[in-house]
Amino acid sequence: SMTGSSAYISDLSDRAPQHRAKIMGVHQAIVGSVWVVGPAVGGWLAETYGYQNSFLIAGFCAMACSLGYTQLPETLVNRGGSDARGKHIEVAVNDRNLEQKAVNNDSLTVRQHLKSWLSDVKSILRSRNQQALIALACELPIRFSCFTTAVSLHASNVIGAGPKELGMLFTALAVSQGIGMPLGSWLADRTAGAKKWMVVPGGLVSSVFFASLAFATSLEQFIAAMAIQGFCGGFYRPAIGAFTAEITSQQIRGQALSLQRQAGSTLSLIGPVSMGLMADATSCASAILVGSVLMMGCHVSYGILATGTSKPPQDDISKKS
Repeated sequence: SMTGSSAYISDLSDRAPQHRAKIMGVHQAIVGSVWVVGPAVGGWLAETYGYQNSFLIAGFCAMACSLGYTQLPETLVNRGGSDARGKHIEVAVNDRNLEQKAVNNDSLTVRQHLKSWLSDVKSILRSRNQQALIALACELPIRFSCFTTAVSLHASNVIGAGPKELGMLFTALAVSQGIGMPLGSWLADRTAGAKKWMVVPGGLVSSVFFASLAFATSLEQFIAAMAIQGFCGGFYRPAIGAFTAEITSQQIRGQALSLQRQAGSTLSLIGPVSMGLMADATSCASAILVGSVLMMGCHVSYGILATGTSKPPQDDISKKS
């Protein structure tokens, strides 16, 4: 669902590319607003009514979101289709090969479908820009793997943090992210290409303050470090969303985003276990510092790999079809 929602917003931003980063920023701000209310309310519910009610409410909200997705109009454009207003949509002539490929899809065998999918994936992975985005997609899972294990345990050991205090930390992160997002969106819309000057410094500063959590000794210090991380994230994330939409053709946007999600999901699976084992074997502070170094590596990789000038990988796919 996260891949689909990201692709959907990217498709919508194609209608107003000059405001692409603002659209991405508003979307992320709305999503982030849940983090403002959720942790604080969740912590209060857990302490007042027990953990079970918190899970029941979260499950109901997730189900409501899934039902809401079913009411959204389709944004993927096909030849002969119509937009939301019923106007006929014309597709560029250079998409004819893609269309013919789509028409013949029904007659393909499972093996041929798999071969075609692998061909598309290889084309995406050959793009340096897509490689950069996949590397950067690993940063957030690493951060939250540390948050849910090493940082939470460290806060509990150092300041005796419970659900309420941990909720305050995530609320500080979300509020500051909402503050930084308008500025980041405005600047990203006025910057072409990979926007490295926003993404790399912002990410490195955020990683440094993540590392500072290892040395925090009071609730105020924890909140300050989380708030600065949130502001940096709000500053550079609209630029990432805009860049992703700019360099990825609509026809393969879902596949490209799924590769990013797959990399992130893999780390989300092994990250908490790895960070927990590291915290047990060494210390929570050591695990936090290792996580910070790994996040820095993600941003440095983006700075090295992203070019912002290469053609979308769909161009290569079209030529092969």
